[in-house]
Amino acid sequence: MLGLTHAKDVQASVGGVYIDRSRPGYFPDSCPPSSHITLNFPKTSKTKGNVTLHWMDGGIQPERPEELGASETFGDGGNGTLFIGTKGKMMASTYGRDPLLLPTSRTKEVSLKQSYARVPGQEDGHYTQWVDACLAGYGKIELSSPFEVAGPLTEALLMANLAVRGHELRTVNNEGKISYPGRGLKLLWDNEQMRVTNYDQVNQFIKREYRKSWNLTT
Repeated sequence: MLGLTHAKDVQASVGGVYIDRSRPGYFPDSCPPSSHITLNFPKTSKTKGNVTLHWMDGGIQPERPEELGASETFGDGGNGTLFIGTKGKMMASTYGRDPLLLPTSRTKEVSLKQSYARVPGQEDGHYTQWVDACLAGYGKIELSSPFEVAGPLTEALLMANLAVRGHELRTVNNEGKISYPGRGLKLLWDNEQMRVTNYDQVNQFIKREYRKSWNLTT
C-alpha cells in the first residue's frame, strides 16, 4: 500500500542462551531464540519520508501504545502488528486480522470506503492463488501478490536474515580471542550492486556459485 521497494539499511539485535563465552547455545545456520530487526525503506510517493519497520520475535514485543487501554490486549495476545502513521495509530492481529484503530473506540466512529479487496480465504487464499497461477501459466491470472510485489518483499526479509547472520559471524585472532565485528553495525545496502557496502563478510551469503548446468539467468 505504501509502495515500498528495497530496504536501504538494516540492523539486528539477537538473543541467545550461551553455554559459555565461546559456544553459543544455538547455531548460526538456524534461527535465533529471539531477535529485533530494524529495516529502513526510502521515501515513496505515498509517504512523507523514510519508513521504518521493526520486526520482533521470540516473545519480544514493542512498548504498548499509550492509546491502548490497560486491560485491552495488544494484537491477539501472542502476535500483532502496530502501525504508527502521521494521523494516528492502528493495530491488527496475526496476518492482519481484526484491524482496530487506536484508541479502539475510534474503530466504530470512523467509516472509510474500502480501497483494496480482501483475498478470498485470507492467508489460505494466497496459497490457493499460487497453485492456480502455476496451473494457469505466467500472466494468466491476476494475483494479489505477483512477483513485482513479492520479489522486493522477499528481498527485504532476506536483508533481515542477513543482519542476523552478520550479528553472529565471529573472528578468531592468532591468540584465540573471539570477536563479533558485525554486532552493533547498521548494514548499508546498495540495491544496484546487490551488496552490503560497510561489512563485506556478510556478502558471502547473498549469492552462490551454482554447479554447471544449474545456472540461474536473468
